This record gives sequence, C-alpha cells and structure tokens, in this order.
Amino acid sequence: MLKDKGLFDVNRNKSAPGFPNKYELQKDGRVVYDYASGLMWQQSGSTKSMTYENAKAYVEASNSHNFAGYKDWRLPTLEEAMSLMESTEMNGGLYIDPTFDKQQQWIWTSDTYSASSAWVVVFGYGGCGYSFDFNYDSSVRAVR
Repeated sequence: MLKDKGLFDVNRNKSAPGFPNKYELQKDGRVVYDYASGLMWQQSGSTKSMTYENAKAYVEASNSHNFAGYKDWRLPTLEEAMSLMESTEMNGGLYIDPTFDKQQQWIWTSDTYSASSAWVVVFGYGGCGYSFDFNYDSSVRAVR
C-alpha cells in the first residue's frame, strides 16, 4: 500500500516523495483541511497518550462535544494517517507538516494488526509500526 500510493516510510518506502498534501487551517485553527485528500484533521489531537480503548473513547467524546461543528470524527486508517507523513523532518524533528501540532509524535489508526494490536504512525521516526498492543499509550489525531 505504501509503495502503490507513493507514501513515505523510512523503512518501507524511503525513496517515496510522500503524498502531495494541500493544507488549510480552518475553524479558528482547530482543524486542518487537506484539499488533496479531501480529509479534515484535528490540528492538534489528544494532549495525552492513551490506550487504544481510550483513543476510541476520545473520538466518541469529540463527536458528542460536536468538535469544530462536526459529529463524524473517527480514527484514521493507516493509509490516511500515512498520507500526513513527510519525506523529511520539518516540524521540530517530526516528519509532519508544521501546520500540525508537534505534540502528537505518534498516533493510533483504526487498522488492527492482530486481535490485540493496532497500527500506529510515528512522526518522530518517519514510519509506521504494527507491534503496538492495545494497552500501549499513543496519541490520537481524529479525522473526518
């Protein structure tokens, strides 16, 4: 999937240019709209790392609080989250555009790897990983 989409990953697709995003901050800077993918992202996301179950609860709370005027936030797929990965460090040592908050160095995805683990995207490393047990702590950046 990474190679097919030209998505950068430091270990799996290092020569890829990455996804050609076109970002715009909206809703008083609370969200980032990507005109290239048609996705809207939380600019920041969770302020703390949390387990996978708590990440799902965080998304539910974002929906119940009508975050930025929307009730359809969700965890991103691996492919969606990897579309944010830049091919060079650019945001305080992270492989993510400076439009986004740099506090979330890694984020959960909705894609599971096994019955007890899910894929995460690691902006501090420049890639993705699948060995993250549901009890591991990671951040959340919801998408719609």
